[in-house]
Order: sequence, then C-alpha cells, then structure tokens
Amino acid sequence: MRGLSKELSYVYITSSGDRYAREEDAINHQAQINSVRDSKEYIKRRKEVDAKKVLEILSEHGWGLYYKANPIHQLSVQDSVPIFSVNAVNEEELLEALIGTQEGDDTWHSETDSTQ
Repeated sequence: MRGLSKELSYVYITSSGDRYAREEDAINHQAQINSVRDSKEYIKRRKEVDAKKVLEILSEHGWGLYYKANPIHQLSVQDSVPIFSVNAVNEEELLEALIGTQEGDDTWHSETDSTQ
C-alpha cells in the first residue's frame, strides 16, 4: 500500500468523557471539572453544617417550628374534652428544607421574603 502512513498518538480522556489530542487541553479541562466538583461539595458541606447549627439552636432554646396553615389540630379522645396538639415540623423535614436536597430549593428564601 503506497501513499498511506500510519501515525500513533495519544488521546487524553477527562473524567467527563471528553477527548483531547493535546495533553495541555485535557489537563485544563480536568482542572475545571475538579474545581466545579470541589465547589459543589464545599457548598453542600457548608449547608449541612449551617442546618445542623440551626437545629442545635432550636433544641438548645426549646424552640420549635409549626405549619403556618394548620398550627394546631384536635386529637380524638374518648372523653368529651378535646385535646389539642401543635402541628410541628419534624427535624428531618427541616433539615431537608435547609440543605435543599431537592432541585430548585435555592429560590425558597426569595419567595418568602417577597411576601413580607
């Protein structure tokens, strides 16, 4: 076979699966990927620390949170005297809301602030 030449070269693949012919390009792209990943992990850890601190303060002062729409509800009893209970938010729900484990939770504060 005349006129054909074969050249061996390296292909650099980043953790995201992108392929680069130049090592420098691959290193730069991987550095960006690592930076974004580290930033997201730091934000997640910071939210967890802040949420646990809020729970600690609530517990320390004996405070609690309740549902605004239905703050108390009546318990069914056999006697004619009704017993009422506070419809409290449990810690797991509060942690989930503070940490923002669901998509789009970053806007909850601005929605509540605009109604005040």
